[in-house]
Amino acid sequence: MSNDITTTATTAVALSDNPDGLRAIVMSTPSSFNDNKLSRDNCIAAGTSLLEAIRLYGMNDDIDCKVAAYIDKTRRTIKVMNERRAPVTKLFDRIRSEFTSMENEIDPLKPETVAYTLQQHRNAYAAKKHEAEEARRRAEEAARQVKLARVGYRASCIDDYKLKFNEHVIKALNIITELNSKVTVDNYSTIFDTVSAINTELSDDWHPESSVRMPYNLTPEESRSIRDEAFASLLPQFMEQFRFEVGEYRQDTLDKLPSKLAELQRMAKASADEAERIAAELKARDEAEQARQEQQRALRDAEQARQKDVEKATGEAASLFSLSAAQSTGYTPKTKVSKKIKMVAAEGYMQCFAMWWSREGCHLTPEELSKLFKKQVAFCEKLANKDGEFIESPAITYVDNVKAL
Repeated sequence: MSNDITTTATTAVALSDNPDGLRAIVMSTPSSFNDNKLSRDNCIAAGTSLLEAIRLYGMNDDIDCKVAAYIDKTRRTIKVMNERRAPVTKLFDRIRSEFTSMENEIDPLKPETVAYTLQQHRNAYAAKKHEAEEARRRAEEAARQVKLARVGYRASCIDDYKLKFNEHVIKALNIITELNSKVTVDNYSTIFDTVSAINTELSDDWHPESSVRMPYNLTPEESRSIRDEAFASLLPQFMEQFRFEVGEYRQDTLDKLPSKLAELQRMAKASADEAERIAAELKARDEAEQARQEQQRALRDAEQARQKDVEKATGEAASLFSLSAAQSTGYTPKTKVSKKIKMVAAEGYMQCFAMWWSREGCHLTPEELSKLFKKQVAFCEKLANKDGEFIESPAITYVDNVKAL
């Protein structure tokens, strides 16, 4: 029989390109088909009669023996039916195999095909291009971060120097204020001469140390250069502002000292109540002058803060523009970049399972889970039946599965 099957299969492959030839092969097996159909019908009929007997009389020893004989005969009938159809089904399996074999020989998903090999070359080339693009992007991002660091560090240094300058100005103004507050009739000349001698020019050696932390991606030399440039750009403004603020306040104080002296002299001759009133007026004028000075400084600080925000936004926009202008315009193959897991240790599988279970597995039905874990459950059942090893868990129970032999 095996020689006939081989010959038939060879003939079938030869006829596989001819629909009429395939039809002839199918029609050459009516006898086997009809015999198997008859065996099936007889088997179902015999089984149905046994089911009817069980329905009427229930199970007993006699019926159980008949059912056992029926099941055994059914197995032998299936074996005979399989032997009848085997030559035909093997023939069609061979034909199907020939078709799928031709398809597999050019399938880009099948290893060892030309298309698969070419796809691997494309994948390697795309990976190389992707890595080059990522390297370029990282370099551009690093360069952009350096530019932002320069802009940010310069802005921070400017803020720091302005803060220290304001403190320096306030210190000079406070000296004048303190001298003015100590004026008496007796020390008037000394105070007047001291205030007149106060220097309204910013000292040439005034250069405070910056307390701004240097960015990690700038060298000490570059940071020092930025600090020096920032201070040099502010120095003319500082000199002019110091001259104006200290000079104006000094002159305003000197202009008011004579009238203050007159008030002090009048207060010395006045009664206690009148002297107290004059002292209160003098104190109120001094406090009003201090408030005016502080308001002017607040207005200047607000304007400087606004300019700082504009400069920062301009610097960041320029950095982003330079990054956009440097984008690569060369050929880039169409790619799909996705993450794939590479297990470094066996524990990784448990971690993947834990993530899957928390996101999806815990929401599946028992039927869906039984299909997914059929192999694992069967392994545990084998341990229980063969070695008597059971899982101790309230989530699992073992039941007896009785099967007649």
